[in-house]
Amino acid sequence: MAANVQPLSRALDARRTVAVFDLDGTLTSRDTLLPFLRFLVGTPRFLARLPLVAMIVAAMLLRLVSRSRAKELVLALFVRGHSRAELELRGETFARERLPAMLRTQAEARLRWHQKSGHLCVLVTASAAVYAAAFARVIGFDAVAATELEYDDRDRATGRLDGVNCRGEEKVRRLEALFGDLGSLTLHGYGDSAGDRAFLALCSEAHYRPFRETAARPAPEPAIASNHLADFVRLIRPHQWLKNAFVFVGVLFAHAWTVPELLLAACAAAGAFCLAASAVYIVNDFADRERDRAHPKKRHRPLASGRVTAGAALGVAAVLALGGLALGYAASPVVAALVGLYAVMNLAYSYALKNVVILDVFVIAAGFILRILAGTLGIGIAPSQWLLVCSLFLTLFLGFTKRRSELLSVGSDFLIHRKALLHYNAQLLDKVIGICAGAALLSYSLYTMSPATTRLHATENLIYTIPFVAYGMFRYLYLLHAKHAGTDTSSELARDPHLAGTVICWAAATIWLIA
Repeated sequence: MAANVQPLSRALDARRTVAVFDLDGTLTSRDTLLPFLRFLVGTPRFLARLPLVAMIVAAMLLRLVSRSRAKELVLALFVRGHSRAELELRGETFARERLPAMLRTQAEARLRWHQKSGHLCVLVTASAAVYAAAFARVIGFDAVAATELEYDDRDRATGRLDGVNCRGEEKVRRLEALFGDLGSLTLHGYGDSAGDRAFLALCSEAHYRPFRETAARPAPEPAIASNHLADFVRLIRPHQWLKNAFVFVGVLFAHAWTVPELLLAACAAAGAFCLAASAVYIVNDFADRERDRAHPKKRHRPLASGRVTAGAALGVAAVLALGGLALGYAASPVVAALVGLYAVMNLAYSYALKNVVILDVFVIAAGFILRILAGTLGIGIAPSQWLLVCSLFLTLFLGFTKRRSELLSVGSDFLIHRKALLHYNAQLLDKVIGICAGAALLSYSLYTMSPATTRLHATENLIYTIPFVAYGMFRYLYLLHAKHAGTDTSSELARDPHLAGTVICWAAATIWLIA
């Protein structure tokens, strides 16, 4: 029998995302029933009955009694004869004074994230409702389903269960009683045992034993600033320069690789974007260095860790920015203007626009479009409208998959850095990602079959490159959903042999067909 903390019908109409948490071993680091029973009867009486508890557990493990019957036998040793009022009062006290100390840090952070995101949060546990319901109120759950105790006509506990132990399929039935058709909801599930697998199987986002932190991570001691060359290399993130290959899209599809001055100008434009992007990364790290120090991974960045001084970092950023503008101007004044616009736009993104839902991803996509324009308009090549449309939807696809990957990362790390994530949910992102993937694939397909494309390349065979594009997008979606990848496109491309091979095969086939 589910004990609602507040009516759910109206809230469910407005919020279709539900986070379902198990208690013992998931939210808490240990089982809670025995600590509650000890709290109820006191340590001397608890220890006196502990040998009987051990015998009951042994009988259950040997399958001489069922799990539910074993639970009733244990409960009978401690709660039989206690009044409902007394048990609820002790349960309330236990929930407020003892249970918070058992919470896993990451689990509590994840719960708070769901609450801040406006999701309905439900506690579904085999623990006794006398303290589980009180705990749900204390920590802010919207509803709780737990194992109920039976009471006699004098309102005293009999030691038996009132109904079924809230475990396994019973958890699914309790959720259906609360919400009806679970298939119409976006369910996030968190569990740690075989008794949780039934409801986890119905969740669109299932997390099994996600909060098993080994120990609290101590805050790192500030490093002595060394300003080593290796730290500056990490600071400028050269692996991200792979994104600037978009500059060469125009060169490839306009057959400009045979014109040395255009190819040289495109290389200069790509180099300008590399330098400008690195300058932007340094400024971002400088602005975020205090918040990065609270992040389990980002705290090791050169600026956050203190290995590179702020003055030295900003000095390098200034040199890179000036070098990017100079290299861009060497390609053409238009390229220099586009590089400057890219830098200004990214700084605006870092300080404000990254917190605006949807617009944050469009700004990222705009950065890629500027690269394409620099490699076309910037060096005197007319851009293909179809390729611009295809590139827009492809970069939107990558941007929204990045947000989805961040959204589902366990813990509250991204709440500090990505406030816009509070307004996203997996259901919305899945729909948007599907639209962008379909639009990118369709626009590329139409480009390969366009009469203008056929005339330009003197071939109708570009259509045979479509399977490479489709496979690459499907592979990326697989990595997103099955491997929880997608936070760093450049790294995923380098690490996954399928993706890297697909890009290489697409490029080779395209060059062979249009050369």
